[in-house]
Amino acid sequence: MPHCPNPRCQADYPPGTVQCTNPFCQCLLPEAIVAGRYRIETLLGIGGMGAVYRASDTFEMEQVALKILTFTNITMDKDTAVERFRREARYAHQLKHQNIVPVLNFGQDGKLLYLAMPLVTGGTVKSLLQNECPLPTQQAQRYLNDLAEAIDAIHQHPQQIIHRDIKPSNLLIHQKDRRLVVTDFGIARAMQQEKALTQRGWSLGTQHYIAPEQESGKAEPASDIYAMGVVAYQMFTGLLPFQAMVRSHTAELPAPSTLNPSLPPTVDPIIIHAIDIDPTKRYRSAREFADALNKALEVEAIQSAPAHTEGIWSESTAATLIPTNDANIIVRSLIPEHPCSQCGRENRSNSRFCRHCGHSLNDTSALVTDVCQVGYRSDVGRQAKDNEDMLLIAQGLCVTLTPPRPFSLFAIADGLLGPQGKSVGGHKASRLAVETISDVLLPLLTTPSPSQHTMRSGIPAGQQQRRPLQVIPPSETILAQWMRDAVWQANKVIYHRNADYDTMMASTLTTTLLHKRRLFVASVGDSRAYYYNKNKGLQCITTDHTLAANLVEADLLLPDDVHKSPKRNQHYRYLGQNYQVVVDLFQSEVEVEDTILLCTDGLWHMVRHERIQEILAQGGDPQKLTRTLVHEANDAGGEGNISAIVIRIK
Repeated sequence: MPHCPNPRCQADYPPGTVQCTNPFCQCLLPEAIVAGRYRIETLLGIGGMGAVYRASDTFEMEQVALKILTFTNITMDKDTAVERFRREARYAHQLKHQNIVPVLNFGQDGKLLYLAMPLVTGGTVKSLLQNECPLPTQQAQRYLNDLAEAIDAIHQHPQQIIHRDIKPSNLLIHQKDRRLVVTDFGIARAMQQEKALTQRGWSLGTQHYIAPEQESGKAEPASDIYAMGVVAYQMFTGLLPFQAMVRSHTAELPAPSTLNPSLPPTVDPIIIHAIDIDPTKRYRSAREFADALNKALEVEAIQSAPAHTEGIWSESTAATLIPTNDANIIVRSLIPEHPCSQCGRENRSNSRFCRHCGHSLNDTSALVTDVCQVGYRSDVGRQAKDNEDMLLIAQGLCVTLTPPRPFSLFAIADGLLGPQGKSVGGHKASRLAVETISDVLLPLLTTPSPSQHTMRSGIPAGQQQRRPLQVIPPSETILAQWMRDAVWQANKVIYHRNADYDTMMASTLTTTLLHKRRLFVASVGDSRAYYYNKNKGLQCITTDHTLAANLVEADLLLPDDVHKSPKRNQHYRYLGQNYQVVVDLFQSEVEVEDTILLCTDGLWHMVRHERIQEILAQGGDPQKLTRTLVHEANDAGGEGNISAIVIRIK
């Protein structure tokens, strides 16, 4: 039964229906065909000018983003709306630039106007800013340079195009190389040769990013520079200008560096210059604006020491990628220097009080408690040609949940083979899985929430205005939800990658998080997590999503026979299979000297439960235990890739 994809409608229709009949919705239903070639799959978004769908182009056999013009909630007349849509297609089709989403095809199918574009699945800048936290400085700088290239390319068009709607939701991140690309020319217009389309009472643009002259109906290229300045302010501070003024209780716009102490003050006048009320006083081009930012940040980088790596998410987390010679292992350490036990943020080694919250730095650092020892190894095995496993080992200080406490995040993924045992990009899939876990969870754990940032408004902490009490879920609930969301996102990344490139990549994934002596596990597939306690013995805490495991549950196969069953490699649940995936969650308290083992099926297929328990019971160096487990699996035949992470609670 077709189901309307609009979350505000969700009406059910009889088979064969292709469009929602709700006059305030009118979304196309899944399996509807547009222009005889585009098969609708899912709704990606709805805006003032239309709806965007994920669709299959049956001619080119590829996934596209299909925009359909809708007249719902549009206050202008139909002819004007149609003309605006045609302009979007015509102008965007003419613009060929790596930082602009191109138009592949456009036309009309009955009453529907459509526009086909490449499917960009890397997310939007808006999604990166949803927690109201600043982006890492280098990341924001890179995005703003990409945005400058796009804006100048738009302005250099012979028709002197103005985009008119530069905002985070129209700034997409390309999934292939993470470059920023600009989309949505729905309200752009040429300054020459065409009559103005603005109607009385119709404001073009999005309120917070509209330049004063654009709001009065006199948009010009400088209006896009203004919008870029607002976006820059938001990237560097996490807040829109009006939000910053409200929260700082001032009548003047706070300088960006006062809201983000890691930002050099030299950047402040550059951003303020870009959002000047007078368009003649702004930068003449987006490139000029970006170059000024680059120069200010370059001077600061030269004067600052030590230099930070690209992995930094906030000034309180000196994130470092620890180099390894293994292409199957990612190791990250996010340890702030001289952290405050109250807020967890970094301070100078000789400071006596925290420069962020004022708390005494004489307390015992949270980094000396709740620690663990880790050993890890990934081996190709004796019979496989390539190692398609991936491991993630990350440790740091969680400053999002108070008080700050250390965390350890681990993930192990096993790229699956295709039909007849042929490789179908399993290593790419497993790497995408663990990288997504890292990209989603580490910023959530290590980036302070906006309420934790100290606003330099001159108001003593005790005199700040009290806010209404909010019901905050327990940390266990928050962390479990983060784990589930991260695995969901990993699945979507692989699924979209398959759709984009017509591939069949797939992977298992098991990830664990240790925080405050509590273990959180999220799993899909048959990469396992074991928990060993000297009094309780060894327990497998994950469920294998294979046909062999189902046969065991149905008492049609003995547990000891799973290792020999050919159905042990037949997965019914894994990453990349469907757009949505069910994630198994588990959490439990752990004790000192407990051991946790993560491993791929290349280990547990070869080494029986009893032998794993004997090895872990030996105790000692986790790295030595890991080597022993891998050697045991190889000695037993080494049929597949063998990967293991051993964690000892201290």
